[in-house]
Amino acid sequence: MGDWVQVETGKQRTLTGIFMKYICIFCVNTVLLALLMVLSFSMLINMGAVLPANYMERYINENREEIINAGRVTEDMLPVGSRFGVYDKSGGFLYGNLEEKNRKNAWAAYKENDTFADGGGLYRFLLMKNEELCIVKYYIRTQAANEYLQKILPAPEFLFVILFILLFFLQAAAVSRHFARMLSGRLKALKETTEKIRSQNLEIGEEHSDILEIDEALRSLSRMGKALKESLDRQWRLERHKREQVAALAHDIKTPLTVIKGNAELLHEEIQEEACKEYNTYIQENVAEIENYLHRLQDMLLTESGEETGEAAEAISAKELAERLKERAKELAAGYSGGKIRAAAAESDLWGMSGEIWCNMEEILRAWDNIVSNALEHTPGGRKIRIVTEAVTEGGKRYLAARVIDKGQGFTKEELLYAREQFYQGDKSRHGKNHRGLGLYTASQFARRQGGQVVLENEGLEGYGARVTLLLVCKG
Repeated sequence: MGDWVQVETGKQRTLTGIFMKYICIFCVNTVLLALLMVLSFSMLINMGAVLPANYMERYINENREEIINAGRVTEDMLPVGSRFGVYDKSGGFLYGNLEEKNRKNAWAAYKENDTFADGGGLYRFLLMKNEELCIVKYYIRTQAANEYLQKILPAPEFLFVILFILLFFLQAAAVSRHFARMLSGRLKALKETTEKIRSQNLEIGEEHSDILEIDEALRSLSRMGKALKESLDRQWRLERHKREQVAALAHDIKTPLTVIKGNAELLHEEIQEEACKEYNTYIQENVAEIENYLHRLQDMLLTESGEETGEAAEAISAKELAERLKERAKELAAGYSGGKIRAAAAESDLWGMSGEIWCNMEEILRAWDNIVSNALEHTPGGRKIRIVTEAVTEGGKRYLAARVIDKGQGFTKEELLYAREQFYQGDKSRHGKNHRGLGLYTASQFARRQGGQVVLENEGLEGYGARVTLLLVCKG
């Protein structure tokens, strides 16, 4: 089945087990990732690239004596990132790099012996030998050893938290993708099986996977496909049997009908009484009607069976077919109702179409005959039906459009929807006595098998009624 590899194993997995496996992998990866972050952070501290959180406090403790004994405190005596201010006995600020807004607060904190600084950080109070007071503001936090990196990067602990979050989502995406690819590979057999059923290819073999739930679904689909195939086979045999019975019945009717027709013709020549001749004429007319009905019934059986007429498809130019259809319409009109109705053919508007139409000519002519006959039935005697052939483009395809326009009452809204359905008769006032609801249905079936269609419309011009268009695909 495609390039999917079937897996057969005595020990199958379940979706729950597979899911739990990937959850465990994800959790283990997350723990390892956290350990990797911690180890990396510790290594950077040991290498001196990152300063520990108590670095400033230790630095001040190590340089405490130097600061106390110094006549003047300088920045190099204090850790990088700290601030200091030197005050006299009365609290006057003498010098230092402490922010101006924090100078009074630092002295107030000293007076209250409060070591917590405003805005974060801590204060360290160092009384110098020259009786001046040095107040150092420092922080308990890690930081990069490089002063430039301290300015452009956040604190290392926050940087590692951000990095951990990014790596967490990255490994979540990787695990999810791997799980999806694994599951998609197992579901491919399921998808291909459903595609086979959808396309009515019901030759479904036994497929296997290493996942229990997918195997159960495949077995269910296989059973469903087999049941559907058996059902369709039974239905096809039943329909074929019915068609054969109807076809046999139609054939059997011809024998007594021929006898009746022959005897009626002989009686017509022999009898002399006018009343008897009139009755005999009724018999002949109704025999002709039954023959017409049998012919249409055979057409219906042919279209339902979908069988070929025995004539292979052939290529014919669009122009030649257009002329042939117009001549055919004229011949049918001349033989209908004693020539009381004529077919007037307009000039073809084929835009210089040079393409060909591949079709079964016998079926196309039979479809056309049904369309023209339908128009002749609905046109009052003494009037003309109109034949138009032209090239049209719809949905990116080129068609030869052969239109028949009658002078009847036109289609009702209901007829526009249902007139192509089998045995539909619609408004009885629009139909002749020979109408059996098969003409447009048969024409539509023939046209569809040639890749075309029959379109029903109302002409809309004064004096005209229905317009039926036979569309045939033109190639080349």
